[in-house]
Amino acid sequence: MNGQYQQLILTGGIFHDFEATAQALSEVLAPLGVISRIEPDMEAGLTSLADSPVDLVTVNALRWEMIGEKYDPYRDAEAYSPSTHARVALSTYLAQGGALLGLHTASICFSDWPEWATLLGGHWVWGTSWHPQPEPVVVAHAPNNPLLKSRSFTVFDELYTDLSLSPNTEVLASATSDAMPKPQPVMWRHQHAGGRVVYDALGHDRESLLQPDHADALRGMVRWALAREATA
Repeated sequence: MNGQYQQLILTGGIFHDFEATAQALSEVLAPLGVISRIEPDMEAGLTSLADSPVDLVTVNALRWEMIGEKYDPYRDAEAYSPSTHARVALSTYLAQGGALLGLHTASICFSDWPEWATLLGGHWVWGTSWHPQPEPVVVAHAPNNPLLKSRSFTVFDELYTDLSLSPNTEVLASATSDAMPKPQPVMWRHQHAGGRVVYDALGHDRESLLQPDHADALRGMVRWALAREATA
């Protein structure tokens, strides 16, 4: 069924090679018949949904207000707040049955748009959420998970810790590491209005996304978001 689905990958930001991870994601999802367009202009990509909807929108970016001295060197070039038009376009896209994938830093994006946390099903909480340095992360799928094949796997990545999840979010997988032995939710799904949303807190770099079990987990979640069966 090659070429059946169109994906818009919104990408860009600091401290990550987003071009490489966007390309890796496109490779991972290609076997599902997903054709990807990588868009570094966040505003243009979001507003385009009003007139040119796609089958899957992926946020693989680190774009937010950038408050604090640490981000002074980057703020002018990288800080971003979605316009009203962009916010309405994404909300309407989901309400009309669209599919959304948030990858890794997506939970940090759009810090001045409270509805984003509701759309995504969870978010990064400044002053509370954090992550250890990249290290081996052991991912364990939730019992009776219908989407993910491998029961557990290990990937070298950042383990996002103390994220805030919405009440109706279903955790698909949790993970631990030496620096964080308490299980942390790293994959989840939920339905918002008429749309389906999945989030993967992993994916710091290309190697993580291409790890076979991680890639398979991503395909399983995207199959569900696109309303496909959990089996290939």
